[in-house]
Amino acid sequence: MNKSIKTISESIPGSFGDGKVLIQGYIVSNAAPLVVLLHGVHGCANLSEGNKYATLARLLAENSVNVLVLETSRKTRDRERFGDDRDRWVKEAFDGKTYAMDLFDVANAIAFIKSNMGKTQLWLWGFSLGGLHFLIISGNKHDEILGKANIRNPLPELPDIHGLILSGSGDEIRPENDLAISEPILNSLPERQTLLEAARNTKAKNVFAFYGSMDETFSKEACKHLFDLTPTKRSFIVLNGVDHSFRTINGMPSIAPLVDMVNCIKPYLLG
Repeated sequence: MNKSIKTISESIPGSFGDGKVLIQGYIVSNAAPLVVLLHGVHGCANLSEGNKYATLARLLAENSVNVLVLETSRKTRDRERFGDDRDRWVKEAFDGKTYAMDLFDVANAIAFIKSNMGKTQLWLWGFSLGGLHFLIISGNKHDEILGKANIRNPLPELPDIHGLILSGSGDEIRPENDLAISEPILNSLPERQTLLEAARNTKAKNVFAFYGSMDETFSKEACKHLFDLTPTKRSFIVLNGVDHSFRTINGMPSIAPLVDMVNCIKPYLLG
């Protein structure tokens, strides 16, 4: 990493657990565009070696793009302690957290960025549920959802959103994954109609979507439906052999999906 790149690490108020939303990333230039990365449900996103979002952040910074990685509030952050026991991780870290609480975390982070990052060109890039959060916010539906949950809206006025990137974000989960809906956060998702309205009303000037052909969570149709509703759609890109998390190709671990996505959007980010 170039020594002239500044590393950012901030903690702002969150809604749940430890009461913190973590914001980490790299600033290469005050004039460069800013990409904000958001993980999926129950995900971990930091700058640690081996973390998917750390890899993606470095790829963006090396291509002269400012990048911030968000990690929402939870009871514990020591994911590695749970090994392959995902169910226990989800229960211990997120039990009791609702979708609206998670949305507050994200909206508060965007409000912080809006107040502290100046006039840099803003891109929101979310994975799975992270993409849905960013769609809800860019479609200005977060106030309605937070209001119903009696949670203060920390972002009453949207920033200028130059781009929205959705990676593996759909409007309906595959039927065989219905059991996941009972998990924390997922057990209080907004109605599908709210997502559709957000897609139609998004204020993002450019919308891109990526889909892995081996996505086990959403169908291609579910992801393309949201994308097609957006008024400023640009490209829907299918990555062959790639899974829902964009971590594997034909079942083999690889950072190639991350590299491919960065290469796809780089001309628009820097153009």
